[in-house]
Amino acid sequence: MQAGQVIADRYRLEERVGAGGGGTVWRAADSKLPRNVAVKHVLSADSGHGTERVERLLREADALARLNHPHVVTLFDVAQEGTEWWLVMEYIPSGSLADQGTLPPERAARLGVQIADALEAVHGAGLVHGDVKPGNVLVTEDGRAKLADFGASRTVHAEVTLTKTGGLVAGTPAFIAPEVADGADPVPASDVFGLGAALFAAVEGQSPYGPEKNPMVVLRKAAERRIATSQRGGPLTPVLAELMHGDPAGRPTAGRARRLLEPVAASSSPEDGAVPVDTGPSGTLRPNTGSDGGDQSDPEPIGSGGRRRRRTAVVAGAAAAALGLGAWLIFDPPFGGATPNPRPSRTAAPSVFGDPHTVDPCSLQNEAKLARFGSTGLDTAYGDFNRCDVVVHPHGGGEVDVKAELLNPDSTMDTSGRPEKVGAIQIWKEPDQDGDCTRLLLLPDKSRVEIEVQFNDKASVNLCAITDTAVDSAVAVLSRGTLPRRATPPVKTSLFWSDACSLADAKTLSRFPGVDATHPDIGFGNWECTWGSTTSHTDLTVRFDQGGPLTADDGHVTKLGGHEAYVDSGYDDKACAVRVPHRRFTTVGGDEKTEQLLIIVGGEGSSAWRCRVATDVAGPIAAKLPGA
Repeated sequence: MQAGQVIADRYRLEERVGAGGGGTVWRAADSKLPRNVAVKHVLSADSGHGTERVERLLREADALARLNHPHVVTLFDVAQEGTEWWLVMEYIPSGSLADQGTLPPERAARLGVQIADALEAVHGAGLVHGDVKPGNVLVTEDGRAKLADFGASRTVHAEVTLTKTGGLVAGTPAFIAPEVADGADPVPASDVFGLGAALFAAVEGQSPYGPEKNPMVVLRKAAERRIATSQRGGPLTPVLAELMHGDPAGRPTAGRARRLLEPVAASSSPEDGAVPVDTGPSGTLRPNTGSDGGDQSDPEPIGSGGRRRRRTAVVAGAAAAALGLGAWLIFDPPFGGATPNPRPSRTAAPSVFGDPHTVDPCSLQNEAKLARFGSTGLDTAYGDFNRCDVVVHPHGGGEVDVKAELLNPDSTMDTSGRPEKVGAIQIWKEPDQDGDCTRLLLLPDKSRVEIEVQFNDKASVNLCAITDTAVDSAVAVLSRGTLPRRATPPVKTSLFWSDACSLADAKTLSRFPGVDATHPDIGFGNWECTWGSTTSHTDLTVRFDQGGPLTADDGHVTKLGGHEAYVDSGYDDKACAVRVPHRRFTTVGGDEKTEQLLIIVGGEGSSAWRCRVATDVAGPIAAKLPGA
């Protein structure tokens, strides 16, 4: 193997980045999709028991590829080059938990919540990881944990050790469960022990079996259940004791482990190096990553993120890499049958906006200033929850919509050119279009506000003059600091309190071909979530909307997930949308409105195919809607 070698006519090796169990890992360029991947040589078909090992590899890789979990390294492909077999995975330019040094208990718990969540999905799919340890927990640059190193080939001495009876045991002695050290096969409870041992090492700086380096001595300690008690764990100490119980029957399930870790993780703060954690209105833990979702190789024009009808983009699939498949991957009957929600990482609320669930986007609007263009009316439920609109009826007739929308920071935003500056706020102009004039306000903390003015009904009026007036009003408010809060929060059954990403679990997402489930593009307030496909130029969006009551003009009426649904094959250029009305309400102004769930499939493919996929995905998502 050498740099420049091409694997399976697609993956060009560029840099050796390390070695996982049983093979060398390379960063490689994918010639068919604009992304880097990690490729790892795992076995040769002409080696001993080659055919049997290949069959097992393919079977296990198929199971892992279907997992689609945000905290499990994604397997993209199994490639063959002659008699050699390679795994093609997500490339993650990061270190592992083993590289983090000693961590505060809260920070360790924060990462533990994510890995417990991953193990819950792994076990729910009938799999056992078999070698959970700090080196197999990758930590991305924005603080997300990903479980790595699955597979069947494990030949490195440190990870295949003789038991006291002379048999071979898979796993790393320093983090191995006692029953496995005693010769038993790994089971889900063994993974939970590994999680506890990894977190123990994160806070104590050593294995729960002590600093001993001789694997045989460590293995004996494990078999004898000589497990240390954490001295630095603080609130994490009793949780570690449960996770590392000597008897597998005494350990919690992965789901229970996550719930035990959540209260400790929730007490973390930015000062201790942890990613902030938000507990939401329902008390469900939601980690904030401070990023706007996945990497995209083709950045959209400024201001495009969060539009009412999102432009389809080519998602560059893998943003990062793993050290590969390499631990045990064992098939067991599914535990409980269902794969849990993927719980994607949430975005952090920009400082000037504060909590997305309390900030009032209508505070950016000034009807009095806009009144010089005609009669005005404030519409607080025109579309997404992160926007507020003023409808202007110009004196010469027609109707114009003035939108102010709060947006997450976007590291891919094209900031070429010269912006206008008002104090510390940059004002970027999108090219004027017929019937649309848009400005993007970029704040010092990279938060964004989009001001867009467009015709609802053609009028003789200068749209950009209205836009500039609305911008002046918004800048005046933003310059004063944190925005005002909403006067009255929505009712608890509102979609306002829901998380669009969490409505689509791994099983549901698998209905979208080639889904890159680990890198959703998460909208402001988690009211919109978009997943791209790694195999086609398509994307899937789940978002919440508000508008007038739906009618047959909004699409073909059907029943999905126990709800009435409207399938619109002409929702947008190359897009099909399924609208599911959630609840009806009346605005302060007396208008009848409906909250809606939207599932949109856009991009290449026929209209019938897009609608078939959108409908297939919409059913299980609609079934999860909160009671109206």
